Amino acid sequence: MEKQTNRGILAAITKARAAVIPLILAVVAAVSSVTPAAALDGGAPRIAPPVSQADGKTLTEWLETYFRWYFGTAQDPAQSVVGRVQLMPIPAGEPVSGSGTPEDPVVLVGELEITLPPGTPFVLPLVDLAGERYEGYPGVPDDDPALASLATMSANLTIDGRTVVSNANEAAFTTPLTFFNPVVTYPEPTPYGSVAAVWFKGIVIVSPPLPVGVHVMHVDATLIVPGFFGVIFDNTWTVTVTAH
Repeated sequence: MEKQTNRGILAAITKARAAVIPLILAVVAAVSSVTPAAALDGGAPRIAPPVSQADGKTLTEWLETYFRWYFGTAQDPAQSVVGRVQLMPIPAGEPVSGSGTPEDPVVLVGELEITLPPGTPFVLPLVDLAGERYEGYPGVPDDDPALASLATMSANLTIDGRTVVSNANEAAFTTPLTFFNPVVTYPEPTPYGSVAAVWFKGIVIVSPPLPVGVHVMHVDATLIVPGFFGVIFDNTWTVTVTAH
C-alpha cells in the first residue's frame, strides 16, 4: 500500500507539470479577456447549460472525448478538433510552491496562447481526476475508483474577467465517476509505469464560439486526494479568435 501511495504521489506531481495529474489527476484551464465575450445574465460569458447536449454530446461525453484525445494521442494538435469543436490544450504548469501533500498542495502556474478560427466552440476541463492502469496489470491493480469519492475538487473560471464557474455553480458542471469503455491505452508507458486511463471524474465546460478578438481565460482550481496528494492549478489562456 505504501508503494502504491508513493507511486500515486509521484504520478500526480509528474503529470501535473504536463497539465494532467494521474492516479489520478488532472487539470485545467482558464480564461479572461481583452475583448468582451458575448454575455448572458449579469454580463457573464456564455457557456453551454450543464444539462444540454452541446454539439451533440453531454458534458460527461465531452470529457471522455477530451481524455481519449489527451491520453490516447499524446495531445496531438492535428487531432484536437472534433467536428467543429476545439479540445482546448492545457498549459504545462510550473511548480512555484508547496510540497504536493494534501496539507501543503503544490501550486502549478501555467500559460498558453492559442489561435482559433471564428465560429469555434471549445471544451475546457477545469479540474479532473483520472484513474490509471499500470505495467504488470492485473497483478498490479488499477487505481481504486473509490478515490474519486474521497477527492475534493473545486474550480473558478473567468472569461474576459467575468466569473463563469465558481463554488456557487461548479457542482452543475461536475461529471460523475465514469469508466472508459474501452480503457484509453497510452501511446507509450509513462515514466512511472502507467499504461492506460481507466476512469475519470471532473469539472468541465463547453463554450460557444468567442467573438473575434483577443481573450484571456483564467482558472484557479484545487484537487485534493486525502492520503495521496494536493494540487492547486493557476492557469491562463490567451485566445485569439481570427476574423477569417
